[in-house]
Amino acid sequence: MAFSEEIFKVKDPNGQTMYGVIHRPSESNGGLVVMFNIGLHYRVSHSLLFVKQARDLQKAGFMVARFDPTRIGYSHGDIPPGFAIDNFDAVQTGLFKDDAISVLNYLHEYLKPKKVFFSGLCGGALTATIAAALDNKVDGVIFIAGPITVTSAEYERSTLHPFEADVLLTGYIKRLFSPKAWTRFFTGKTSYSDLLNSIKVKLFSKRQKAVVSSTDSDGTQSNEENKGNLLNGTFLQAFEEIIKSNRHFLYLMPELDRATYDFKALLSDELPRRYGAYKKYYSIAKVAKANHTFSRPDTAQQLLDISREWLLNRLEF
Repeated sequence: MAFSEEIFKVKDPNGQTMYGVIHRPSESNGGLVVMFNIGLHYRVSHSLLFVKQARDLQKAGFMVARFDPTRIGYSHGDIPPGFAIDNFDAVQTGLFKDDAISVLNYLHEYLKPKKVFFSGLCGGALTATIAAALDNKVDGVIFIAGPITVTSAEYERSTLHPFEADVLLTGYIKRLFSPKAWTRFFTGKTSYSDLLNSIKVKLFSKRQKAVVSSTDSDGTQSNEENKGNLLNGTFLQAFEEIIKSNRHFLYLMPELDRATYDFKALLSDELPRRYGAYKKYYSIAKVAKANHTFSRPDTAQQLLDISREWLLNRLEF
C-alpha cells in the first residue's frame, strides 16, 4: 500500500526546533500513537523497527507520529558531554518529558484525535510513561523493554549483572566438551576473570528486592547513592499516576533482555500486591526469544501484533 507521511516541526519552550514524521491512515479510527526513541537514538530505531511499527499501525487506522526530541537526531540542541550511561540515567528520569508534552500539545491541536497513546522502547518507554503521567490527554502507554532501575557509569563499570552472568556461563557450559575450548583454557587464552566473576555472581550474589529510591515532593530523585541497584522511583510514581487515573498500561517485555530480568526480579511479582485494585488497567505481554531491539523478524512481528491488538482494544474504552 502507499503510505502517507508528512514532516512536522515543533519548537520547545527554549525555541529549539524538533522534527518528526506523521503517518496518516487512509481512514482514521480516531487513535493517535506517539512513538518515543530508544535513549539517544533517533526516530527510526534499530533495523527501522519504528518505521515498520508506525506503518503497521497506520494500516490499522491509527495516526502515528515519530519525532526526535531536542538534542537527538535531526532536532536542535546538544547533549552535554559525559558518560553515555549518565545521559541514559537522565533519560530514565525524565530528560525529554517537556519535549513530549510540547509535541503532544501540537499534535492534539493539529490532528484532533479521539484517543492518544504513547509508545516507547527502552529509554523511550520511560519518556512515554513519565510524560503521560503529566497529561491526562494520554489514554494509555505501551512500555517496551524499559529499564526499571536507575543506572550510573560507576555502577555499570564495577558490577556484573546477573543476566550477563547467565549469558557468560551458558556459553562456557556449551563449550565443556570442546577440545579446542579446553586447549584455550589451559593455555591461558580464556578470560579467567570473566569466568570466575560470572560464577561468583550466580553462586553468591543475591539480587536484592527493589528499594524505591526516595523522591522529593516534586517527584525528582533525591537519593543518588547506589544507582543501578534501585527501582526507578520517578518511573514508579508515573506508572501509579497512570493506572490510578484509570488509564491503561502495557508492559511488553522481550525474553532475552536484562531489562526483563530486572522486571521479573524486582517488580512483576509485586504488581498484584501493590496494585491489585487497578489490575484491569495494566497488563504484561512477553515475547519469547526476543532481544532488546527485537532484531529477529519473527519477534519484531510479535511486537507489531501485540501492540496493534492492544491499541485496537483500548479504542473501545
